[in-house]
Amino acid sequence: MTVDKKILRIIDANLNRASEGLRVVEELARFDLNDQEMSERLKRVRHEIAGLIDTAFDSSLLISARDSHDDVGLDIHVETEGCRTGRAGIIKANMKRSQEAMRVLEEFGKLNDKETGCRIKALRYQVYELEQIVLQAVGRNKNICGLYLILDYGLLGEKIWDRDYVKGIIAAGVGVIQLRVKNIQNTQNMPDSRLIILADMLRQITDEAAIPLIINDRIDIALATGADGVHLGQDDLPIDVARNLMGNKIIGISTHSLAQARQAAEDGADYIGIGPVYSTTTKPDVNPIGCEIIHEICKTISLPIVAIGGINEDNLAQVLETGVQRIAVVSAVLKASDPAAVVRRMALHILSQGQQKVTA
Repeated sequence: MTVDKKILRIIDANLNRASEGLRVVEELARFDLNDQEMSERLKRVRHEIAGLIDTAFDSSLLISARDSHDDVGLDIHVETEGCRTGRAGIIKANMKRSQEAMRVLEEFGKLNDKETGCRIKALRYQVYELEQIVLQAVGRNKNICGLYLILDYGLLGEKIWDRDYVKGIIAAGVGVIQLRVKNIQNTQNMPDSRLIILADMLRQITDEAAIPLIINDRIDIALATGADGVHLGQDDLPIDVARNLMGNKIIGISTHSLAQARQAAEDGADYIGIGPVYSTTTKPDVNPIGCEIIHEICKTISLPIVAIGGINEDNLAQVLETGVQRIAVVSAVLKASDPAAVVRRMALHILSQGQQKVTA
């Protein structure tokens, strides 16, 4: 059967799209999730699609029909192509790319024979299933790591509602988001009804990025919105009471001394916040503890340790020398003229320090 060259161009372009999208997710499953079975399933689908199209249309004919130079679609772009919100964003974008391409292949495959279209359709449904499986695996891998950003309503004000602002910061390299809503200049707290809406918005964003959302103080808000955990202070609910309410969700505790850190570990905290390391405008009434205590805690406690308080680009290296690998930031990012750039540099520094420890 002779197929029009224009049709061959459509088939060639969509075979490439389907293969490229699957390959991106396959690499994530292989190198990030370390899931051999998932990686093999994605690879198998990718090869089966290529095999079906090659049998039906001959790959040499597809390549000869290719004309990238005169492709009118090369200069068509949408804004969302330039942004990915974490691993889940990459997965969704590339699986959607593959699914749409496979739908095109299914329709044009019918020009060859009905069986080709039916087999591609079956593979497309496999890709729908694989998308769900990979996203669930990424969600299960949520943990406290890297740069821990506290979105403080007191500093951000109404800007905290800007989805693009939050997504841009996260995409630059944030590993954890905490929502902190405190009194603002002695005014009333945000009403709970509005706080729930805000927390739910952030949960949607962090779910897409596959990073944890932690709610400061408010267990009820964390539970109501499906957040990943809560962060409590020394004067908040005891850990055992919080655990009864939170179940297996993440519970972090603020500590200010080695003794408090040890107690939090014994009581069953999932991670420990220690600080303030340096003087900070967000908690001016608390004396800084310095780096030595951080070093002692890292040596004696196996839980994830998050250093917090006055940490910025200038003193980050000094803090990382204590052995801590998780850094919480507030003002250093939220007051920056280009917060995404600050996050990118700090996250890279934390990552490179961690890699040095692994290879040392």
